[in-house]
Formats: sequence, structure tokens, C-alpha cells
Amino acid sequence: MARLQPNHTLRQLVVDGGYTHEGLAESVNDATERLTGRRGSASARVVRRWLSGEVAWPRAHSRRALEEVFGWPAEKLGFRAPSRGHSMPGVTVGAPDPPQEPPVHRRQFVLGLTGSLLPLPALPMAGRLGVADVERVRAAATKLHQLDDQYGGGTLADIAAQYIEYVEQAARRCTYGDRVQTGLYRALGEVATTAGWLNFDAGRQRTARRWWDTALRYALLASDKQLQTRIWSSMSHQASELGHGGEAVMIARAALDATRGRRESRLSALLHTRVARGHSVQGDRGPCARSLLQAEQAHDRGPAMAPQRWLAFFNPGEISGAAALCHRDLRQYPAAVKAARRSLAVLQETSLQRNKLAAHVRLGRILAAAGELDEALAAGNNALAVLPGVRSPRIEDRLRQLGDDLLGRGPAGAAEFFDRYRGMTASCP
Repeated sequence: MARLQPNHTLRQLVVDGGYTHEGLAESVNDATERLTGRRGSASARVVRRWLSGEVAWPRAHSRRALEEVFGWPAEKLGFRAPSRGHSMPGVTVGAPDPPQEPPVHRRQFVLGLTGSLLPLPALPMAGRLGVADVERVRAAATKLHQLDDQYGGGTLADIAAQYIEYVEQAARRCTYGDRVQTGLYRALGEVATTAGWLNFDAGRQRTARRWWDTALRYALLASDKQLQTRIWSSMSHQASELGHGGEAVMIARAALDATRGRRESRLSALLHTRVARGHSVQGDRGPCARSLLQAEQAHDRGPAMAPQRWLAFFNPGEISGAAALCHRDLRQYPAAVKAARRSLAVLQETSLQRNKLAAHVRLGRILAAAGELDEALAAGNNALAVLPGVRSPRIEDRLRQLGDDLLGRGPAGAAEFFDRYRGMTASCP
């Protein structure tokens, strides 16, 4: 019987990090909760099995959590994937050489969907941080947000969490003045806000809310009301999607109050659509209609000041999309179909692939609710044409719901559509 080979690399990392077995288990469980929204179940006994080599290749969720804690892929932590037919499960053949540089020195992530690189800012891990370092953080944060806008958040949520940890490590280890401190708080708040949205798009609702709570703390420390408003907008949207209409209205109104007299028209329009959606979820037709009208009027007034970069996605198609959802919630199906068509007409002319996909799926689901099954099926097939360029579990799930609805109601071609959907999503990374 082959002898167990202890994982010397992991042992050294545990010693260097000052972990007890219980402490590492807690850190792994924390990382699992950040990544999945569910608390992990690692224990000191499990950690000892990793260290002894009894478990040479942990389960996928444990590997991801360990990679999150140490910042290295599982192979660099001393684990070995089982070879086919040459070794016994649970027996490690040997450990790789220890890492030659600390994890925080890594400089880029590879994004599987796009094949592009997201560079980490080259921050010092000792000494002094300056204004240029803050600008590098914000530039990388902007790139992360742009990739989310273009392709969706499914492949980016975990990367955002590692990015924030990297920047926070630099902030803890370095010194800086008051101006840089405020800039760091603002930059970290922006990245945490994006991390919340990415997790929302990936369907991790509890994790999204935690990131937005973190972002709010940074926004408060930076005294940045515009950033607070951006976070509240996202939280209001999430509340509506979860069916919490009263909370959605309250949060959006807080954002409107906080920026009264100093917000651009596009932001005003967005926040009024958030209020409208909250009212529609509650079934309040009159307040919903008034808020939609205010959104349209605010957008028509045009920019009194330059819009913020994160608002680049918001256009008349988004207002129409919000109106379509409101009318659907209120069972006003002819108006909902009309607004959904108007939204698609605008959004399919943009470069934002996720927004195009969302518009096709939204139209399909509303047509199905209105009883227009053949047209709903056509919209679903149009959505499948866009799907390969997007990674958004949230919208994929809506497309699945459309497929379930069509299968249950039996229009010709529904089964073929659903088979195509399953085949395409099964091959997604």
C-alpha cells in the first residue's frame, strides 16, 4: 500500500500565515460563504487530512475556497489532481516546489469568456502609497466594470473578490496621507459596488448584499454621496427582483433625497425607474405610473452635468425595459409588450451584449404571459443567438423559465428550443 506523502507546501503556508488548524478551517468556511453565499463545513480534522496527504485533491468547493484564502491555484498549494489510472484516490505522489513569490505579486487574471487579461495594479506591499497608486486602482476597477457591462458578471464575481483583497492588503501594509486615504476608500467602494453587482448577476444574492454593505462603508468613509447613490440604486433593483417592493421604494427614495439638487438627469431617470418598479411589485398602479413619467421627463431634460461613467449603460431602452416589467407586474400585458418591443429596438443597436440578451428574454417572457406563444418562442430563439457571447446566470435562469413555460403550454418548436438552450448552457464555462 502506497504511503501518504504530507503536503509540505500547504504546511509551510499555514505556518507562514500564522494559522491554527481551526483558524484555517474558519478562513476556508468564510471564503466559501463569500464565493457561494453558503457557509462552508471545513473543520480542523479536514485541514489535518489535507496536510497529511490523506486528501490529495479536495472537492471543488474546498479547492476554490483554499485558492481564495491563499491566492494560488490548488496545484501551487501542494495538491495534485488524480492521474488517470496511475494512483490511488487520496494519495499524493509528491508536492511541488514552494511558491517563489508571495501571492500578492500576481499581476493579472485570465478571463475565460473573453480571453482577455485583467491586470492588477502594480501596488507596493510596503512603503508609501501615492495618488498614482489610487489612479491605478480606479483604472483597473473601471476595466472590471466595462467587462461586466459587455459580457455579464458570471465569470468575474470571484475575480472581483480577489482584487479587493489584493488592494486591501496593500492598504494595510503601506502608509499614506489623508488625500490618498480618501481616494483609496472611494476606489475600494467602487470595486466593492461592482463586486456586489457581479454576484447579483451570478445569482448569489446574499453575497451581493454583503458586498454592497461593504461598499457603503467605504463610501461613507470617503464622504462620497454619489457612490452611495450608485450602491442604493443596485440595492433597490435587487429588492424588486426579490419581490420586496416596499424596500425597493424606500432605498430608491433615499438615493433621490441624498442627491437632491446635485444629480444629472440620467441618474434621476434611473432612480425614478427603481421607485416605479418597487411600486409595481406592490401592485400600486398610480404611484408606479407617476414614477415612470418622472423617469421619462428627467431623461428628456438632458444632461445638466456630465453623467458618471457607470451610468453609460442607461438609455431610453432601459427606461422602456423598466416600464415593460412594471406593466407585466401589474398585468397590463398589451402595454408591457409594447414597452418590451420598444426597449429591444433600442438595446439591440448597442454594443452591450448582456443588455441585448436581457431585452430578448424580457420580450419573450412578456409575450408568453400575454398568451402570444409563437412570438414568445421566436423571441427565445433570438435570445439563444446572443447567448454564446454572454455569461449571466441570472438571465440564463430567466431564459430557462421561458423554456419551462413554453414546454408546459405546448407551442410547436418548444421542445427543440429547450433542447438548444440546455445544450448551449451545458457548454458554458
